[in-house]
Amino acid sequence: MEDSKPICTPMVTGCSLSANDDSAVAHQPTYRSMIGSLLYLIGTWPDIMHAVGIVWRFHANPKEAHL
Repeated sequence: MEDSKPICTPMVTGCSLSANDDSAVAHQPTYRSMIGSLLYLIGTWPDIMHAVGIVWRFHANPKEAHL
C-alpha cells in the first residue's frame, strides 16, 4: 500500500444524505432511470460503484437533495 497512488473520488467527501430530508420529493421514475443508467456504467467504471451505492439507497423515496 505504500506505493499506491491516490485517486480522486467521484463523490463529495463528507456529504451525508438522509432519508429524513426536508427537501422536495423528486420525480421517482426519473430518479430510478438515472440510477439504472449508473448501475449499467459500473461494469466499465468500477470507481463509481461506491457513489452509486449511496444514491441507490434512496430509490424508493428520492428527494431533491439526493439528485
